[in-house]
Amino acid sequence: MRLPATIADVGEYLADVTALEAAGADTIWVDDSVLDPWIVLGAVAALTRRIKLGCRLTSLRPWPPSRVAMSVTALQTLSRGRTVVGLPERGNSSRHIEALQAAGSKILTAGSPDKASDGVILAVESADQISDEARTYIEVWAAIPIPPDREAWKRALSEYEAAGATGVIVPWDARLVDLLRNPEPDDRSDLLMSTG
Repeated sequence: MRLPATIADVGEYLADVTALEAAGADTIWVDDSVLDPWIVLGAVAALTRRIKLGCRLTSLRPWPPSRVAMSVTALQTLSRGRTVVGLPERGNSSRHIEALQAAGSKILTAGSPDKASDGVILAVESADQISDEARTYIEVWAAIPIPPDREAWKRALSEYEAAGATGVIVPWDARLVDLLRNPEPDDRSDLLMSTG
């Protein structure tokens, strides 16, 4: 799940994070567009136990390898090794990859696969856009818009899994917790039986 870059109410923001972890989300993603992502993820690490903490860097320019290495090393300590960093498609990332590997972070590259990373994040509109080349990597995450309803959510998860994706990254929406906790259509037969 990709969380919003802005935080209107920190209590609600962090409550959403704990609800997503309880609902079974695999990774919480933030990007570096507004707030310092390492501070935000440090706060998230303090409240969670299982969920991976992902930072998508939109540009390498503001994040020299030494700064990224320090930040990731601290986050790795706070999160007990749950850090994932997504690198942008553009720019020479070889020094960043070395720094991230030294810090012990999992590394995903955006767009085209990079042989030094653990996986790739693809922005796709449909599951058939995942190439055979991308499928050869350890992890393939598809960045997609949130499906409009429960049936579309279930269908999207099925299609991307069949196409070889490890998972999907969707932007935050209040419906996500419900979709994760209740992937099947509402069945209220238990309620009808108990009331008469």
